[in-house]
Amino acid sequence: MRLHYLLLASLWAVSSACSSKSDGGTLISGGGNGSGGASAGTPGGNAGNPSQSGSGGYIDFGDAGCARTTCAKLGWACGYTVDVCGGVINCADEGLACGANEVCVGGIDGPTQCVTGPDMTCELCGSVPDCTTAAQPTRLTGRVVTPGRNATDTANQVGVPNALVYILRSNAEADLPAIASGIPSGGESCDRCEEQDLGPLLAGAITDAAGNYTIEGNVPVGVDFLLVVKAGKFRRAEVIPALPVEKACQDSPLPSAVADGNPTRLPRAQTDGLAVNIPKIAISTGRIDAIECVFEKMGIAASEFGNFGAPGRIDLYRGGPAGAPEGASIDADTPADAALYGALDRLQSYDMVVSDCEGQSWDGRTPANGFPERVASGDNVREYVNRGGRMFASHLSMSWIHENGTAAYSDADPIATGLAAAASWDINYLLNGINGNLNTTGTGVVSLVGARPNASPRIQSFADWLVSEAVTTSPGFQFTITDPRSLAASLGSDSEEFVYRTDGNGRVQQFSFDTPYAAPDGAACGRVAYSGFHVAATNGGAQPFLTSVFPVHCAGNLTNQEKVLLYMLFDLGACVGDEPLPPPCVPTTCGESGSRRCGFAPDGCGNVLDCGPCRPPA
Repeated sequence: MRLHYLLLASLWAVSSACSSKSDGGTLISGGGNGSGGASAGTPGGNAGNPSQSGSGGYIDFGDAGCARTTCAKLGWACGYTVDVCGGVINCADEGLACGANEVCVGGIDGPTQCVTGPDMTCELCGSVPDCTTAAQPTRLTGRVVTPGRNATDTANQVGVPNALVYILRSNAEADLPAIASGIPSGGESCDRCEEQDLGPLLAGAITDAAGNYTIEGNVPVGVDFLLVVKAGKFRRAEVIPALPVEKACQDSPLPSAVADGNPTRLPRAQTDGLAVNIPKIAISTGRIDAIECVFEKMGIAASEFGNFGAPGRIDLYRGGPAGAPEGASIDADTPADAALYGALDRLQSYDMVVSDCEGQSWDGRTPANGFPERVASGDNVREYVNRGGRMFASHLSMSWIHENGTAAYSDADPIATGLAAAASWDINYLLNGINGNLNTTGTGVVSLVGARPNASPRIQSFADWLVSEAVTTSPGFQFTITDPRSLAASLGSDSEEFVYRTDGNGRVQQFSFDTPYAAPDGAACGRVAYSGFHVAATNGGAQPFLTSVFPVHCAGNLTNQEKVLLYMLFDLGACVGDEPLPPPCVPTTCGESGSRRCGFAPDGCGNVLDCGPCRPPA
């Protein structure tokens, strides 16, 4: 009995070690270079003497003694176990092991075997080629673009910067997490870059300023896979047909033109692709502005626009006086924007709110009366953005920022943080003359580090994007602005300047800031963007969109000025916090397939898991 007691004690220790890491197993470095399918240090996938951690193990309470056995006698093809004597039986020592594209399963109700495909916890890992001895890893290249109104609408298919593109570890659309809309009551929806839930991914990349990406390393060949693109809360996935096996450790470019089947374009509608999400957006229209047309021209289908309560993703409200609203409408039932700004719960149902310029019907048109709409609803707007909402204010919609709360950021009450410190304003919007606020044309310049005090390093990506879209050229980064409206006299220290004028009054044209304003690193949650200029009034007159019916007033293609606004909208909807990094591979674990997995197996990210000893049949 003493022999059995000692054996039980020693194997209990092994079993305890196993159970302490039953989900993940022990990680063994695999050497990298994208060899996600490599099973271990040797081609067979069993490297050295295994540590006895992970799941599994064999404890015999009978009187079998210490008769040693072998994998061959057990009929095993791979893995390792601990016999009743406490000795390790390693199949690799007998030349029995799995190939680089296989994993070892079984050893519970039958012999172990090497498998590929759906029997693996990482469905695609077995199809990732081992490129450790090749000249390069397997690469997948392409470009993320806006969809345009149709496949041949190339004028409105522009590159999408800072988008995430990644390969899902399985081909299951259900593995992609749902994307919630708006802000939960009393809660926050910060969408911080470092906290994004992308689902279990195998490999990924971030697009450059022109929308180009390169995914390398864990790229499968010989099997279909799901490719996902996510830009802010826009998401779309598409199944990529199997890359030829001979493309292992080589470049595989995907079509970049939408007409050629670009799989990483953004969606036009909720039914346009797999796992589609389009952010929920509210737009309050104005008599002299039409930013809703920027969304329509980039390719969001007209069916996605509607009044509040419609099934689409973009709701229109009309600005101007509450009793006589103005601006583009869907129909006679399009509500006034008081229904939006006057109800916090309505505001918080949206991911983004866009406030068009209302022209001479704006909130501050009668200085003697102050800003009645801001006074009535400014608290709602402030709370909305401080809890994670995104807001775009055009020209005279600066009233939502101007004097909207003076409280400095406090850890005790961040939601109360004011917006007024973001900028100081000249509200004499009718001031004319060469240095006035009503110039018909001007020259805008991108604000770069070293040239402007409120420039930040990330604005360089904006400059590069403008070059890629032929809006400007390097090194001057200048472009013509139609109707520059320069009411922002100066910026607060935590505001980022995007564009300023070199002529006229030389003022700021575009800037943004995270909210709560001046919050410390890690506490930013929402974002506000402002543009002094708006969509060029191509219809002429002082109120070209007074009674427009959507989308009739959105004819034509994106102008250069509208492209600048589109970038600001992309940036507004992007994650906040640290600049996004290429999404990391999410390793598989031993516990994902319960007790079926044992021995050594790839984790899908270039390393090898020790899932513990397999269990021989009793």
